[in-house]
Amino acid sequence: MRPPSRWKVLPLHTPQCYPLPVNLQDYRAQVSFRFIEPQTRLPKGYGEFAKWLRKLGIALDVLNTRPPKVQAGSWGALRELCRVPRMSTIAIGALINWAVARMPEDQAFVNVGVWNGFTFLAGLAGNTARTAVGVDNFSAVVAPRDAFLARFNSRKTPRQQFYEMDYRVYFRTVHRGPIGFYIYDGDHSYENQLEGLRIADPFLAAGSLALVDDTNLAAARQATLDFVEQNRQRFRLALDEPTSRNGHPTFWNGIMVLEKVAPAAP
Repeated sequence: MRPPSRWKVLPLHTPQCYPLPVNLQDYRAQVSFRFIEPQTRLPKGYGEFAKWLRKLGIALDVLNTRPPKVQAGSWGALRELCRVPRMSTIAIGALINWAVARMPEDQAFVNVGVWNGFTFLAGLAGNTARTAVGVDNFSAVVAPRDAFLARFNSRKTPRQQFYEMDYRVYFRTVHRGPIGFYIYDGDHSYENQLEGLRIADPFLAAGSLALVDDTNLAAARQATLDFVEQNRQRFRLALDEPTSRNGHPTFWNGIMVLEKVAPAAP
């Protein structure tokens, strides 16, 4: 039996033929929502209702999010990726996809903490010419290693790699070259959140972006703000999108994006 047409597999390497806004604020201005905004308070029982709809193949975040006009070429691939088990939204996936597409070709996209792969694969969609690296030691209680590797290996290009190791070991022993877009989605304790930004800092190019999610959590938010304060001559908080609750159909559990405005002093 053939699957329903709505489950038709779309290629992740869809060519991108649109002018990309270089500025994060210009891009964010093109992201809009139909019914629910990030600060909209959701009714009791929303989480169970959303899970029930997902079992029917309906994702509220996809219905709620209007496609940014600059991403018409990749929206179908991002929608397809929303079938992957995830703790994120299509709006976050689209932002990641845009951030990777805007990188200079000599810079890399690095994603620490891939879980089932939604955010990492969102960055890969259509961006075949970009270098991309995923890092995860799968130390979480529920660690979908085999499911992620199957998804990644079926889609990767020669410039896209995955390392199964602790992020600190990766940066100290493996990584070389400038990073244009970075995601830290590992342990969100204060110590790890701060270290996840500090250890990547020497590799982050001027003009690069770093995304932190789950910033509704006090520890993740404070560590990110402290990192910016400690490095205020070189980093600025470019985007802060808290949400009214975890699992929100806009920016899930909140995101923050930092921009590196100047390189480290020699």
